[in-house]
Amino acid sequence: DKVLKEQDRLEQTNKKEKLEEDSELLKELRRSVKTVEVMGMIIKNRAGSLEKDKLVSVFEEGMKVHMRSLQSFMEIIKNKENQQSITNFISSKLDLIIQDQRVKLDQSDLKRISKIIFWNLNFFVVYAMINKIVHSLGSDKLIEIAKIVYDQENTPTAFLVKHGIFMWYGKNLQIDNIAKEIKSSDFSLIAQSIVKHEIVNHCCVHPVAFREKQKIQFKFNIPHHKLLMSHPNRDQPRS
Repeated sequence: DKVLKEQDRLEQTNKKEKLEEDSELLKELRRSVKTVEVMGMIIKNRAGSLEKDKLVSVFEEGMKVHMRSLQSFMEIIKNKENQQSITNFISSKLDLIIQDQRVKLDQSDLKRISKIIFWNLNFFVVYAMINKIVHSLGSDKLIEIAKIVYDQENTPTAFLVKHGIFMWYGKNLQIDNIAKEIKSSDFSLIAQSIVKHEIVNHCCVHPVAFREKQKIQFKFNIPHHKLLMSHPNRDQPRS
């Protein structure tokens, strides 16, 4: 309930933003996001009447729109000059903040903290993009379609989307399958972190048995305190 209320609040806030102040790039990104949302509404509402091939085609094309945006973003942050420019910008802002608060940090600490902020921001941008695909195209009626698209694409992004839909719309956390797949060389540290984040979110909003939580901790090295949600009758070990 809290998540859904926050989403409603953010949507209302976004509607009040002045679009004329956006750059052309942001306008194009908005259009692409809205286009995929419409595509998602079509296949969600007509999942029972459209042919499977058509559902797969629309789902796949919608996912690829966001994947192209994601790829463009990754190209930007992989560039060493861009990394340096952005971390320098963060350092300058941090320097102003700590001066106002009379905190002393040497330049090495400032650079180290700036890099941490830079990569954390990148993580949440990528996570937000994956999450957007999951909720724009995902549905309990389209779980099989998500699996078919992953089998065709066979990429880490498609894998994250598939299991995001499995968890959120199918209430299905495939612990062994995920643990095995993310060990492959194709999975970056960011991709591994995103799937762990998805798992923690799943455990926060769905009942998870005690033994499943133990398995998650062991397989993914996720601390117990992060697996917050508990079910009144299922969260105790059996004697």
